[in-house]
Parts: sequence; C-alpha cells; structure tokens
Amino acid sequence: MSNQANVLNEKDVEDLLYQVREKNRKLAITGLLLLIQGKFIQYIEGPPEEIDKVYIKIKKDPRHSDLLLLDKGVLEDRLFSDWSMAYRKIKDSEIENIIGFKDLELDKLFFQDEETRSKHPVLKVLYNFIRNLT
Repeated sequence: MSNQANVLNEKDVEDLLYQVREKNRKLAITGLLLLIQGKFIQYIEGPPEEIDKVYIKIKKDPRHSDLLLLDKGVLEDRLFSDWSMAYRKIKDSEIENIIGFKDLELDKLFFQDEETRSKHPVLKVLYNFIRNLT
C-alpha cells in the first residue's frame, strides 16, 4: 500500500498503468492495482527476485509515498497469469458491500504492527477483488 505523492487524475493513472504493464511484461510480473480512498493497494506476483526489485523501484518512485507491505506469501500458481497489471478504482459503496462499512481508516495502518495490519479489512477488500477477477 502507498499514498499518492500527488493526487493523480485519470490520465495520470492511465500513463502509470501503461508504464507498469510494459515493465511487468518484461519482468514476468503480474498482479492487480486498486485505488482505494486515495491509496494504492497493489498485489504483485512473480519470481521472488523480480518482486524484490519491483518493490525497491516502487519505494523510489516519486508518485508513491509511505510504502507499506501489508501481506506476503508464496503461491503454487499465479492468480493473474494473464494480467500484467489489472486495475480498479474502488468506490466506498463497494467497500461497504464487502465489509459492511465504508471508512477503512487506511492512515491508521502506518501505525500498526505487522500482525494487526495482516488482519485489516482492506485485505478483505483486496482479496475479494482478486477472487472476482481471476
């Protein structure tokens, strides 16, 4: 998860996605980018060494600030094998349909420990869209 360094308009997001998709194809990275309440929530999958490189690049990317790792793990099979980077802007009404309330209080995540973050409702929203898009 990261904050937008500057609020991106739709054209900025399209440009970002174009760049990311091209790079991801070359690196065999796939995944999903969600824009939720002004924050980027990203799910990436691929070779661990490439994911590490991408993570470092995201940390240095001036379009992001306050990068925060919410969860990690190993999968046998990719969930987004056909998507170099799927994208969805999530409305508050969609969040409420999934978890029962709108305000995810995403800023509080930056002050929580890893175990508490791993149970945050934003992950339920993320995993809901992963299941629905795959």
